[in-house]
Amino acid sequence: MNVLFIGYGRMGSAIGEAWLATGLVDTISAIDPHQPPGLRAALYEDMQALTQQTFELIVIAVKPDKVCSVAASLPDIICKGAVVISVAAGITTQALDHALSRRCPVIRAMPNTPVLVKAGCTALYTDSRLDDARRALVSRLFDSVGRSYWLEHESLLDAVTAISGSGPAYYHLFSEALVEAGVLLGLTPELALDLATQTAFGAACQQVREDANIVDLRTAVTSPKGTTAAAIAVFEQDQALRRLIEAATQAAHRRSQELSTGR
Repeated sequence: MNVLFIGYGRMGSAIGEAWLATGLVDTISAIDPHQPPGLRAALYEDMQALTQQTFELIVIAVKPDKVCSVAASLPDIICKGAVVISVAAGITTQALDHALSRRCPVIRAMPNTPVLVKAGCTALYTDSRLDDARRALVSRLFDSVGRSYWLEHESLLDAVTAISGSGPAYYHLFSEALVEAGVLLGLTPELALDLATQTAFGAACQQVREDANIVDLRTAVTSPKGTTAAAIAVFEQDQALRRLIEAATQAAHRRSQELSTGR
């Protein structure tokens, strides 16, 4: 399989290099004048040298404000027979179809930053008629950097953005606060950081087990009248933590909707 990446920055290169390493694709041509040599992908400064090639997939991984202009500039020879995948937030399939003049099928992908360590979540949506083989292929590609999920409605991408797209920052913020709390309790910053991050890693490993139940995992640590129970009681007082999380994700959801409508 021959794949073209337009934009090969942190996110694009993490995905593309993983695809090459697993052997899921044969070659990747990447247009990104800012990337240094040393990557597996063949790097190009522009599209001039690629106009005689054909590609099965074209991944657009540039800033959202450049996605439609990039899509519109794709030569017909490069578009022919390809599926276009956009990883940009807020750019709808309707906008992409219009920019491409409906020359090829479009998929929106919403990966999160843990794809950089092959532990990401990627939501996928298309309003095009893709055959089962191509749909399964795209799933395998994004499963190679974590897990992929097909959505039935494009509007659900705004909810995905609020939960998994922005979600890593929520966990990082909680860890940051936990480190600061540890320092206030007398731990060195280095030890507080190690304890907080290793605890986050261990808890995540438990949560992703196939038979895991998050409520059961929490209650297993929460002995009646114990230290954990004392802390949980503070979090749960007037459902303070749950209300804060609901308000935060609603705010992220609204902002994602605004970006999709150009506001």
